[in-house]
Amino acid sequence: MHYQDRYLRYTRVRVADPGLSRELVEAALGSVAINWAGLLASRCPAAEAWDILGSVIAQAIRGQAAASLCNVVYRILPQMQADVVVLRHRLSLSDEQAADLLGVEEPVVTSQLRMAHRTMSRHLEYSPIPADTIV
Repeated sequence: MHYQDRYLRYTRVRVADPGLSRELVEAALGSVAINWAGLLASRCPAAEAWDILGSVIAQAIRGQAAASLCNVVYRILPQMQADVVVLRHRLSLSDEQAADLLGVEEPVVTSQLRMAHRTMSRHLEYSPIPADTIV
């Protein structure tokens, strides 16, 4: 529940439908609650909960056209890098806040963001999609 607001903001960026976003976050938090004992026993409960949210979102948008242009980032970058880009650039979280939400150390966020910027700049050299519409 500590992350519910940020989960909802993130999901709204990914799904672009406020009602569906709320349903997906509630489903993810329900799954977290059901698996609470296992999550607490894991290396990093925040990372496990983030993975559950990501799986719920992926299942909801699977097979559909991109729900939002933001999802272009998820087609170009590995999951972690795309998540970091969205958290840092769309939600304006600090490296520390993004790391806390993802359940990783802050240097991981910094590194993933650097790699994402390199990949995106190379990709955008050859892409017809305007760079300012991707994130």
